[in-house]
Amino acid sequence: MMGINANFGGPMDNKSLYKFKEFCKNKFPYHNIRPQQIKMMDGIFNSISQEKNLIIEAPTGVGKTLSYLIPAMYFAERKNKRIIILTETIDQQERIFEELSSLKHNLKVSFIIGKNNFFCKSKGSKADGLFCKLNKKCQYRPNKKSKCICGTKKEIIKVGENIRYYCPFCVCDYQKSKIKCLDADIVVMNNSIFYHIKEEIDVNRKTQIIICDEAHKLEGSIRNSTTIVMNPDVALNRLRTMAYYYAPKTIKKYLIRLSDKYNLNNKHEFDNEHKNEPIEKSMDRDMDHYQREFWDIIYNYVSKYANIEDCKNALVHDGDKITSWDLKEEVAILGTLLEGYYQIYNIKKEIMSFKENEELNIKDLNFKIEGKALISLEFQFIFNKKLWNMPLMEFLDNIYSLKTISNNFVIYRKENSLLCEPVLISSYLKKLYNGATVIHCSATLGNLKVHGLKTGMGTFNTLVLDSPFPKDRKKIIALSDGENMKHDNNKKLKRKRANENIYQLLKSAKCNSLVLFKSFEDLNSAYNYLKDRGKELNKRIFCYEQDMDGKEAKKLKELFEKEGGILLATGRFAEGVDIPGEALTMVIIDSLPFPVPTPLLNREQKLIEEGFIKKGIDPKTAHWNAFLMTSFHIMSRTVIQMIGRLIRTEEDYGIVVIQDRRFYEWVGPEMKKRGYLKDNYESMELKNTVEYVSEFLNRFKKE
Repeated sequence: MMGINANFGGPMDNKSLYKFKEFCKNKFPYHNIRPQQIKMMDGIFNSISQEKNLIIEAPTGVGKTLSYLIPAMYFAERKNKRIIILTETIDQQERIFEELSSLKHNLKVSFIIGKNNFFCKSKGSKADGLFCKLNKKCQYRPNKKSKCICGTKKEIIKVGENIRYYCPFCVCDYQKSKIKCLDADIVVMNNSIFYHIKEEIDVNRKTQIIICDEAHKLEGSIRNSTTIVMNPDVALNRLRTMAYYYAPKTIKKYLIRLSDKYNLNNKHEFDNEHKNEPIEKSMDRDMDHYQREFWDIIYNYVSKYANIEDCKNALVHDGDKITSWDLKEEVAILGTLLEGYYQIYNIKKEIMSFKENEELNIKDLNFKIEGKALISLEFQFIFNKKLWNMPLMEFLDNIYSLKTISNNFVIYRKENSLLCEPVLISSYLKKLYNGATVIHCSATLGNLKVHGLKTGMGTFNTLVLDSPFPKDRKKIIALSDGENMKHDNNKKLKRKRANENIYQLLKSAKCNSLVLFKSFEDLNSAYNYLKDRGKELNKRIFCYEQDMDGKEAKKLKELFEKEGGILLATGRFAEGVDIPGEALTMVIIDSLPFPVPTPLLNREQKLIEEGFIKKGIDPKTAHWNAFLMTSFHIMSRTVIQMIGRLIRTEEDYGIVVIQDRRFYEWVGPEMKKRGYLKDNYESMELKNTVEYVSEFLNRFKKE
């Protein structure tokens, strides 16, 4: 039974508390400390002292980073506790690491990121986890040899019961980073690295405290880390590239002519393959024909000299080089790749025979593939070409993984890929916590009880802090006559009315505004509607586009912040966006972002519903409770993130208008009741809202 205790249990040791407060006072780098920071540091101290987990919701502006770093330093320095600090992105890791470094201490602090962010000395390009796994003779990582090839006497490192040696000059940067983690007092890493490396770096010294910043992202990060994605097109693309690379010149000229015949971009299609973008994007209709003709050319060549099935058995692994003992080397290699094509193409046909977004039974998947020779060939290929990724090896690895997945996974086809996603991740996290005291903190956790259940927190305390910003500078309005954006047959008419509501609000406010949509379809509809009325709005309209990557989205945000206007985006763009001051004073939420039902969401809801029924709850109530813990939970946290874009500093002011009438009708009251929405809101008709928005904003503009 989960216990939630806001008072943190029994009395504290006054002497220990006094020492802790003195430590905080000496370490705190600024003259003033907010009351919320004192509460947060005291709460962390008490929970760790009593070895009880803690979930903290600390709104923007509280200063939560310092509020957990100083207690972390106290327990590492005074109590000899080993601590892991988790966050989501590398930028945030660097910020935490720099802030920790700026505070005076004598602690060993380590910072580790994923292998793909490092340079691999062995192959001279970006590092890859699969290559590292296969390259067992790599001279740049710790091994049993006490002297390095450079002549330096290596340093000793103990990994569990094993003794290893490494050269401080030649060891690769990733291994050097991992070595530092083994005995560090505090380790800073992101959530996915936590999943992959936690047990490995705990070999010498067990982690006793885990602090997770931006904890609302933890569940998704661990799920992504454990998800298996099988895209046969990417594997087939690598096979074609390898076949072209190993083909003799007499065959390459036919392959280039074939490339020209199908109007591929240029004759260097195969050299550009490392971008890992399947050719199908530019030639969906002709792909099968192109592929067959490509491999027909390979088949005609190989079949002159050998039986296709005999080729892989003729390959010999001579150290790092692959040769052939009774066939021409290129014949044996091309024949092996050709057989690999047949096997993977058959798997692709089987995957594409399944209906999209329908849950599959593991018994329906009977993929058979023999890939040992293919793995060796790809390993040699990327070593020679200095490429960083191994998509063929990854595909084969994922195929083999299907044999061992548990019932916790849901399997379905999405576009050309097969996805295997874990439904519940609490068991993974409990294993990773491994008895440590866990602190979760975030600006937006919503319902803390639901968060604790989903992230395997067990018994935990909670702490909800107030915003340090004046509440009268922000207003949330629910349109009582807004458009109900629930999907049904009247979608076009609803969309038109919603666009008109948004237009009226923008016209009245005459300020820099962010309008957030559930989908790009809705965004594009609103853009076309507003574009035709651009003169009346007298504002430049910026649009977040579906194919924008992180860097492009950042540039868009910076341009909007600099020039001002109206920015149309989706909820995905909004998370983490920080636009202070006059650059943003109104946020309009067009439609409540309820997630689209997927096999994963349906299975999770079903499991939770069945659990409630087993406890004696009637089916109707069980169904409603399961909905609240899944779809409603996801939607509510996204809405809070959207609202949180507005007030980022003490000088900010602004207004949030929720256009979707469902918020006024039932969602808003339910979010308040269940602890998602901490702020109050007012309900108004559009006519009154238009007048109020202008009046409210002008009040602060004068200031």
